[in-house]
Amino acid sequence: MVQRTNDSSIISKCSMASLGYFQDEFLQYFVAKRSRRAPLINWGYYIRAKAVDHCIRQFLLQTQNHNKRQILSLGAGFDSLYFRLKAGGCLDNTVVYEVDFPEVVHRKALVIKSTEKLAELIAITKEVKYLDSGLLSLSGEDYKLLGIDLNDVTLLDKGLNEVGMDPSCPTLLLAEVVLTYMENIRSSAVIHWAAEFFSSAQFVVYEQIRPEDPFGQVMQQHFIHLNCKLHALSEYPNHEGQRERFLHSGWPECQVIDMNEFYFNFISRSDRRKIETLEPFDEFEEWHLKCSHYFILVASKGHLTRNSALSTSTG
Repeated sequence: MVQRTNDSSIISKCSMASLGYFQDEFLQYFVAKRSRRAPLINWGYYIRAKAVDHCIRQFLLQTQNHNKRQILSLGAGFDSLYFRLKAGGCLDNTVVYEVDFPEVVHRKALVIKSTEKLAELIAITKEVKYLDSGLLSLSGEDYKLLGIDLNDVTLLDKGLNEVGMDPSCPTLLLAEVVLTYMENIRSSAVIHWAAEFFSSAQFVVYEQIRPEDPFGQVMQQHFIHLNCKLHALSEYPNHEGQRERFLHSGWPECQVIDMNEFYFNFISRSDRRKIETLEPFDEFEEWHLKCSHYFILVASKGHLTRNSALSTSTG
């Protein structure tokens, strides 16, 4: 089931962070039993974390003069984004909303409430409860956790309105390997809804591409075996397909690059040298092959179209 990918993903993220690839002291609280992943997996989660973090920080930089901004993480799972940014002093005038299946949200809320370091950062104002709409919620001043199945866009709209999401202030939406698990008609509904709901926003997506070659076929079978079919690959198999999907769904600007492009153009040489020293690694050919099958996308609308997070390289 899709929910199980959350448990596997958070263990991999924790493995990567614990070895020093990426600084995140909060992932450990969401893992019941740690496991050290193979170097190739650690490298994969490193580039994923760096790409998403880059886009978020560029958004926060672009909107630093606004009185209010929002981050909406769709299918957030046990991700520690809020806690990492909050502890780093990066969430001034920012409210973070996280949405996932009610079962996942219930488990995450229990972890937060029972972990002093997490609960203190949130300063919980409302305990886990059911809203008027029947949705499970945990609420702090700048953190809202909401149990909603993303397949129900009407409920998503109602729930976010109920917890105070403001469609008029700049918002970053994040979907890390989430939309592709949904049937395309359902995920497209989310993309359309977001374009109509927010006046100024960026939509950041990280997921898979290139299903047709041998690596892509193996990749698809792996997820089918996990009962998590990658639906987006059938209709949006490459950069251009993904880009056109957003351009035709109410997003005036959209940039897409694969992880090789991100690695060489947005990761500094010093950082690339650093990760090569963290553990023995000689699978560079397979690493670059894997990177060519994952992308980061930034779609923009409103005043946020002026500067995409993928416009300026730092490598």
